[in-house]
Amino acid sequence: MKVILLQNVPKLGQKGEIKDVSEGYARNFLMSRKLVKFATPAEVKSLQQQKKKKQEKDETIQKEAKDRLVKIAGAKISIKEPANEKGHLFAQVHLKEIADAISSQLGEEISEDWINLTNPIKEVGEFDIDLEAYKKKVQVKLFIEGK
Repeated sequence: MKVILLQNVPKLGQKGEIKDVSEGYARNFLMSRKLVKFATPAEVKSLQQQKKKKQEKDETIQKEAKDRLVKIAGAKISIKEPANEKGHLFAQVHLKEIADAISSQLGEEISEDWINLTNPIKEVGEFDIDLEAYKKKVQVKLFIEGK
């Protein structure tokens, strides 16, 4: 019996997949827990249309993300934070502050997940920040200045 998975099922498959299972397993276990529905031709066609729409949406999101990265490649961003006379910051600069600075200074919204930074920045200075999204990598210069 062919069924469409409505949720991820361990040892069977992922949500949205069409699987062939025994009739008893489908009716007694999977259907009773609302993990699957019958794979009628109309349901299969609907599932294929949903997958196609999702793929088109994902491609659009990827293209927009790559375009944003191209626009900000090589840009210079500055952040002013309170620091002592030795150049040590009183508060660390985290991914959120960097993303907010890029957004406010360059006008391009980016996700914190795109920023490759192993440790928060703790000192005044110039830093090369790597940004990566959908296998596209760019670099921006970040200037941390003390107040």
